[in-house]
Amino acid sequence: MAQTMEENGAEAGNRLAEELAQVRVSEAVIASYAAEAALSVPGVYRLGSGGAVQKTRELLSRGEGRVRGIRVTSEAGGISLDIYLIVEFGSLIPETAWTVQKKIADGLKQSVQIKLKEVNIHIQGVHID
Repeated sequence: MAQTMEENGAEAGNRLAEELAQVRVSEAVIASYAAEAALSVPGVYRLGSGGAVQKTRELLSRGEGRVRGIRVTSEAGGISLDIYLIVEFGSLIPETAWTVQKKIADGLKQSVQIKLKEVNIHIQGVHID
């Protein structure tokens, strides 16, 4: 069935609106949001170091756009986050990790509507006063 010029124009307008509505969010913005969300959870003392791999990346990239303790990986299936934490002594580690994971995932899905593949929490240590 042939489409009229009006239908073709409406279809093209819809495609243009979809293209204009797509917004790219940088990995640095995602990492900053994840860091802020993680640090707001009771039981989290600070972000960890991210391990030797992240330290090497920071040195090679001069730390540009990087948030210490957060690794953002873009893949075809979505965004993966690795969050490295130091928790407070006495906090329930599994509960703290799940709360951080949920807060980051829910917040990112709601605020920037990205396709989040996974949020991995790595506990690197326990802070004792």
